[in-house]
This record gives sequence, structure tokens and C-alpha cells, in this order.
Amino acid sequence: MDVTQKSGLAGEMAAMPHVWRRLLAAHVPDRLGRCTSCRHSSGSGEKWPCNLHRVAAEAERLYDLQLGQAVGAE
Repeated sequence: MDVTQKSGLAGEMAAMPHVWRRLLAAHVPDRLGRCTSCRHSSGSGEKWPCNLHRVAAEAERLYDLQLGQAVGAE
């Protein structure tokens, strides 16, 4: 997944806080620094932060920016 795809996906996801909040809660590091939700059949996970966590974190950032703009527009 390249940066453009992540940014586009995060932009879409920003309007769905219930989605990015669940992803952020689920995709956390284990004691070895691997994502607890991105497990391979071998049992090892993707290095954290995984792509889904990054996209969800960007969606949260965009959501907060949009919220700030809405509050500042009053």
C-alpha cells in the first residue's frame, strides 16, 4: 500500500470514527513489537505500527482537523 492509497483510505475512513477507533484499539503492539491483530499463519505478526494502524491513526488526525475546522467556523 503506497502513501497515496493510505491517504485516500484515511480520508474516507475519517468520516467513520467507529471504524478507525476499533482499528486503533485492535492493532496494538505485543511485547515483541509486533501487531497483535496482524498475525501470519506462522504466528508472527507484522512489525508495529502496522499499515492498518497507520491508516487509522491518519484517519483520526484528519477527523480531529475537520472537527477543529468545524468548531472554528462558528
